[in-house]
Amino acid sequence: MTNKKPSRQKDKKKKKNSGITGFSTLNQVAGVPKPREYRSSLPVETPGTIKEPHPVCSICGNTIMNIAAAFNAPDGSYVHFDCVLDQIKQSEHLGEGETVSYIGSGNFGIIGKDEDGKPVILRRIPYETGERVKAMREYVASLRS
Repeated sequence: MTNKKPSRQKDKKKKKNSGITGFSTLNQVAGVPKPREYRSSLPVETPGTIKEPHPVCSICGNTIMNIAAAFNAPDGSYVHFDCVLDQIKQSEHLGEGETVSYIGSGNFGIIGKDEDGKPVILRRIPYETGERVKAMREYVASLRS
């Protein structure tokens, strides 16, 4: 029998300990404190409720369920956005490739394409004026309780 020294290769294969033990999350390793519930000392105001009016659309005769999405018609009544859009489509003579679109601030526009195929506004159709938009906002604000 020969006496051989135990191989040191087994010792080299052992994994080195990283020194980080007992941590389960990266936040614990980084030292981030645990989140706590924040309690403000400021009084909490309860928001006011808006009593939604349900006027009747002067174009289609149906009830307007969302007054914020409605338009104030030139006669002072309220109308659905879709009803105004359909009314403009019927009254305007649209060419090939032209569409009607809302372009903001109470204005609609006839949209076409230029030579490069980019959309351009061919005609503007004003529907609501700034005074009527302001009056409608004030009306909705007055409904808060």
